[in-house]
Amino acid sequence: DHTTNMVDVAKFYMEFCRDESCGKCIPCRAGTVQMDEMLNNILKGKATLADIEKLEALCQMVAQTSLCGLGMTAPNPVISTLRYFREEYLRLIQQTSNGKVPV
Repeated sequence: DHTTNMVDVAKFYMEFCRDESCGKCIPCRAGTVQMDEMLNNILKGKATLADIEKLEALCQMVAQTSLCGLGMTAPNPVISTLRYFREEYLRLIQQTSNGKVPV
């Protein structure tokens, strides 16, 4: 519904993928942790607009270089929410750059 924050949704799935990673390949093992931290920073108001570009690049790298299906698809919730709900990411970042705390 309209009250659901899609960045929170992406974070929820990324936590799952981070916890379920087998750790055999570095892109999935380290990438899911980094994506989770980046989403956390966005939600806490510690991110910049440049971090969105870094997050997108990291998602592409993890999807293209992971060895298993989990790693290849782990970035999908982030990619999808950025594609369809980018304004929610931007709003969180802009609110904090204006001195407002995200809700």
